[in-house]
Amino acid sequence: MSTAAVIEILGRLVAFDTVSARPNAALIEWAADRLQACGARTQVQHGHEPGKANLLATIGPDDRPGLMLSGHSDVVPVTGQAWSSDPFTLTERDGRLYARGAADMKGFIACVLEAAPRFASAQLRAPVHVALSYNEETDMRGMRHLAALLAATPVRPAACIIGEPTSMRVVVANKGSAGYRVKVRGHSVHSSLRDRGVSAVECAAEIIVFVNALQKRLNAAARHDGFEFPHSSVHVGRIEGGTAHNITAKDCEFLLEIRTLPGTRSTDVLGEVRAYCDEVLLPAMRAISPDATIGFEEIFDTPALDERGNVYLAQAIMPLCGHLSAGRVSFGTEAGILQEIGVSTVVCGPGEIRVAHQPDEYVEIAQLEACTHFLDLLGERLARGELPPGH
Repeated sequence: MSTAAVIEILGRLVAFDTVSARPNAALIEWAADRLQACGARTQVQHGHEPGKANLLATIGPDDRPGLMLSGHSDVVPVTGQAWSSDPFTLTERDGRLYARGAADMKGFIACVLEAAPRFASAQLRAPVHVALSYNEETDMRGMRHLAALLAATPVRPAACIIGEPTSMRVVVANKGSAGYRVKVRGHSVHSSLRDRGVSAVECAAEIIVFVNALQKRLNAAARHDGFEFPHSSVHVGRIEGGTAHNITAKDCEFLLEIRTLPGTRSTDVLGEVRAYCDEVLLPAMRAISPDATIGFEEIFDTPALDERGNVYLAQAIMPLCGHLSAGRVSFGTEAGILQEIGVSTVVCGPGEIRVAHQPDEYVEIAQLEACTHFLDLLGERLARGELPPGH
């Protein structure tokens, strides 16, 4: 284990400006070259957008199920944030490494790339796979694309660890996350004749009032005390509509977010909102203007991670990371996508989620050292054939 090497690799990784709206292919090619240099077999899977790509690499035998170490290569924007240093230049201060993506989640990727040569020389009885995805911070399309590839392979990974920042605690469950753009089309007239118009803004407001009431019903329904907020949730984060104070708004749109407990589908929650629109709002709107509409456009929909599907994996790796109790988080991850194709998945990585997406994001050097030690212990278990569990 070389802390200096981890820091050097992390410095290279954060220098790639992989904000989700921009290409990530340069980082993927650089990581692929590094993994190939230690003997890994690599496959670059080009994405649906120009310049976007996933990486899948394998170290060890390819005729049996192995353990996948997965991270997303994209980061959130820095626009409008007040940073104390260049967010794309790694800066060390007081045992912390500052940069965009240092915690979320290029720190984990740096640890994996530093450990790769040791995996390659360990004579593994089960393979290590390294997966890097794109667009996790937006629509998670990269992992869906990669999961489709894995599902079609003759021998897919038996298990996966996604290195989101959890302070090296094993997370066995996360909420599902879905986002929808709701577009309301009304009928525009002069506001002095408002009885002849349909205000899209006012109709959107009625939907939002319904959403708030729906949250109260969700609070009274399913509960999981393992989560900080123990219920499924609905939330409107942004709204825009109208043209002037004296014109009934023809158009209005807002962003609806749904976060679901494991076992609950976002489409079920959305169905209640749709039913209210179809049965209550639209008939009243179309009585005035037959052209009035309410549309729902899916932006993303990522399933929850259900701990009932990863019990043995969690029990096998918790002793290796220094935490003997599992955690649950309300933020979304790619883990549920992999669980859907039969890959047992947990989340565990260096850094704290509270500093992710923030100005002066950082990861502690001690966290990177803990992660590297954890990866070395994983390698020892893989060499002895003790991981992945049940393979």
